[in-house]
Amino acid sequence: MKFKHIIWALALPALAFLASCGEDSKGPKPTLALNAGAGLIAGDCSVGPDSMLAFSITTTAGSENLKGVTITASVNGASAVVAFDTMLAGKTASFVAQRKVAGSVGDDIVYTVTAADANGQTAEVKVTVSVVPPMLPLDNLVQGQRVYNALYTGFTSGYNLNLGIALTSGSAPNLKDIADKTPTGAAEFTSTWGSGNNSKFVRVTANDYTNASTTTFLYNLWKANAASATAEVSNIQKGDIILIKTGQDLTYNIYIVKIENVVINTAAGNHNDYIQFAYKGKDN
Repeated sequence: MKFKHIIWALALPALAFLASCGEDSKGPKPTLALNAGAGLIAGDCSVGPDSMLAFSITTTAGSENLKGVTITASVNGASAVVAFDTMLAGKTASFVAQRKVAGSVGDDIVYTVTAADANGQTAEVKVTVSVVPPMLPLDNLVQGQRVYNALYTGFTSGYNLNLGIALTSGSAPNLKDIADKTPTGAAEFTSTWGSGNNSKFVRVTANDYTNASTTTFLYNLWKANAASATAEVSNIQKGDIILIKTGQDLTYNIYIVKIENVVINTAAGNHNDYIQFAYKGKDN
C-alpha cells in the first residue's frame, strides 16, 4: 500500500506539468488598439447620418504572425454583420478601415473590432456609435391621409411616410411604413397598424406633436420612448399621437403622427373603414 502511495505522489507533479503545458499551448493573445485622432473612431461617440467612419487600427500578434482583422456591426442589438474584413501577414500591422455608418437616425450600432493571429488567439475592442441628426426643421404638416381596412378590396391599406403616398395591398411590403392589420375573415375593423418593413410604433402626447418642429426634437423623443415601441399599435383612437420609426434605410426615418379620425362601418360585409391622420417628418 505504501508503494502505491509513493507512485501516486510522484505522478502528481507530472500531471500538473502536463496540464500547465496544455493551458499554454495556444500562446499569448494579440494586442489591439484603436488610435484616437481627428475624424477617428476610438471610443463611444455620436455621428450624423450617412457619416463615413474611420477606425485607425494597430495590432501585434501574440505569437507567430497575424491572420486578419474583422469589424462587425450590430444595429440596436440585432445580429452582427461583417462591415470590414481583411487578411494580414507579419507580426504587426497598422492601417485605417473606413465604412459608412450602418444605421439611421436614432440607431445605436455596436462595432466589434477583432484581431486574430495564426495560432487562433484573438483580441477585440467594442465601441458604440449613436446616429444623431443635425438640427433641421421638419417639413410642412401633411394632413388628411387615410389607411383603409385591408379587407376593403382595391383600396389603400398601407402608407409610405417618406414618399407621402398611400399604397394598395398589392404594393411591395417593404414600402409600407404603415399597414392595416385587420386579419382575413375578421367581422369588424380592428383599428390596428403594423408595417411591411419592421416599423416600430409608440404612443406619445399631444404636446409632443405640438412641439415637434425639428429633427433633433424627434430624435430625442424617440430615444426617450424607444424601449416601449412595438411592431404593432392597436385600438387606435381619434386624437392619438403615435411616434413611428420606419424600417426603411433612410437618412431620416422618424415621424410623428396625429390621428384625425377613425371611421368604422358596422354594416355586415362592409369594410370601407379607415383611419385618417396627419404627420410631420423630414423629406429624404
